[in-house]
Amino acid sequence: MRRSRSTLTFFAASAMIFVLAACGAAPSATKDSPTEAYTSVDGAGGDSGAYADVSLQEVGTLAQPVDAATRAGDPAIYFVSRLGTVHRFVDGSFESTAVLDIGDLTVGDGERGLLGLAFSPDGATAYVNYTDASDDTTIAALAVDESGRFDRSTLRTLLVIEQPYRNHNAGDLVVEPSGNVLIPMGDGGSADDPERVALNDDSLLGKVVRLDPRTGTTSVLAKGLRNPWRVDLFDDRLWLADVGQNRWEEVSVLDDVAKRRGATFTGSSTRQSSNQNATKTEIIDFGWSAYEANERFNDDQSSPGHVPPVIAYEHGDDGCSVSGGAVAAAGALRGRYVFADYCSGRVWSIATNDDAPVMLLHFDDIDSPSAVVRANGELFVLSLSGTIWRIDG
Repeated sequence: MRRSRSTLTFFAASAMIFVLAACGAAPSATKDSPTEAYTSVDGAGGDSGAYADVSLQEVGTLAQPVDAATRAGDPAIYFVSRLGTVHRFVDGSFESTAVLDIGDLTVGDGERGLLGLAFSPDGATAYVNYTDASDDTTIAALAVDESGRFDRSTLRTLLVIEQPYRNHNAGDLVVEPSGNVLIPMGDGGSADDPERVALNDDSLLGKVVRLDPRTGTTSVLAKGLRNPWRVDLFDDRLWLADVGQNRWEEVSVLDDVAKRRGATFTGSSTRQSSNQNATKTEIIDFGWSAYEANERFNDDQSSPGHVPPVIAYEHGDDGCSVSGGAVAAAGALRGRYVFADYCSGRVWSIATNDDAPVMLLHFDDIDSPSAVVRANGELFVLSLSGTIWRIDG
């Protein structure tokens, strides 16, 4: 029987808190503006002088932006509004009309709404991650024409994952070169993993789920996640920004994604494959809620082989809610993972090839950064209050 939904009080220290009122629905752009909103600060740790010329350039505004995606053969960037719309940004400007509007299928408040977008390798199909009228995670697909318009009449649901509460929905998704869709899932909400699902192999909550959109088959590649709000697949490594609970924010990495078969999910359990040849079949365990970062959390949970985060920072001046990031593919920050915190407005980077990376601070006091995303080879910082910046340098 479905658990009744609880009326929750959300605290910034325990969840991504997205409670801002919607700004104007129409997007706007700042084209060729010479104004740089922020220049790089002298950060603690690492050689900050090497990145002194890195800056943020405002490129436009959109109501509650939370994600961006690009598709093959298309110069446009597709920005996602949590309110349920997708907007095409090309040649420095937003087009006047949304290319997709599913505002009637979702409610964009709290940690709900249209939360993620990705395209198939050929660009002909869009995949969206949104919470439906019952607040459940819904993964759907729809056709995209050559001009970049989404055909709403083709929308079909691929997967629905029941959510026991209204928070910790995560919401991102990425597409592998194989065409499979990776879906990071939160632990279902409330606080402290009350359902104890993050390490439970009988649930898709708290997992990295692989969905084959052609067959509907789902498998689990990783478990032990709390609320991996934004992820980035780069060089066959999945970077997971996992929002913390009481004390720690963390970034974890799932290596060798393409080689992992994981465990097939049959609807009530996961089943390990008997094929142990060149394919990695184990489920990687990131520890929650037996651990928060590297500290023990729920004593009744066991995670003897958990993989610790590559970086963790303590609640305080640095913030209280990691809002995700992406690896820079070009520029001064090339090869570095860039991420932000929603509470503090700080933006850092870390080297992706270090065993013990050091957080290098680039920007401080950004207004409500909801995500750092890579699109068409560039990095963008999205503010839930509406501003979209491009990282230059």
